[in-house]
Amino acid sequence: MKKIQFLAAVFMSLIVGINCEKEGPPGPAGPQGPAGPAGPGGSTGPQGPAGTANVIYSRWTNGSTWAIDAGSGLNYFDINASLLTQSVLSGGDIHVYWAVLGDTVNHVRQLPYTETIGANIYFHNPKYSVGKIRIETNNLTMATSNRYRYILIPGAVLTGRYANINFANYQEAIQSLGIPY
Repeated sequence: MKKIQFLAAVFMSLIVGINCEKEGPPGPAGPQGPAGPAGPGGSTGPQGPAGTANVIYSRWTNGSTWAIDAGSGLNYFDINASLLTQSVLSGGDIHVYWAVLGDTVNHVRQLPYTETIGANIYFHNPKYSVGKIRIETNNLTMATSNRYRYILIPGAVLTGRYANINFANYQEAIQSLGIPY
C-alpha cells in the first residue's frame, strides 16, 4: 500500500509540474458580469437644457448727450449696442445698469428704476431695439456725469447657471459673471 501511495504522489507531482511549466494561449473572454451598485449620489439624471456660452457686456458709457423726444416729451439717451441682435431680443436676456453721477461702485441701479426726489417721481426705463438701447426718463435735467452699462446673455435658455444670479444686485451680478468693474 505504501508503494501505491508513493507512486501516486510521484505521478501527481509530475502532472502538476508539467502543468505549471507550460502555458497555453489565452482563452476567449468570459461573459459580461452583472452591473455593480450605483455610486454616491444615485443614478445619472436626465440631460439638462442647453446653456449659454457667452456673456456680452459693455464698458461704462457717459450719458452726456441727452435729448428731448418731441413726440413723448421724455428725455432720452441712446447707447449703441451692435451685439444686441434680434436673436438676443427674442431669446436672450438684457440687463442695463445706471451709475448715478458716475459712481460705478456704490450707486449703481438696475433699470428700470423709479426714484423720488422731493415731491417728484422720476422713472428711468430702457427700451431695446436691434443695435440700440434707449434710456428714457421723465427727469428733464439728467446729469451728464451719469454712466450706463449693459449685459447681454444670448441664448434660448435663461435658466441654469444664470437662474440664481440676483441681477438687481450689480456687485453680485458682475462677480457671478466674471465681469470687471
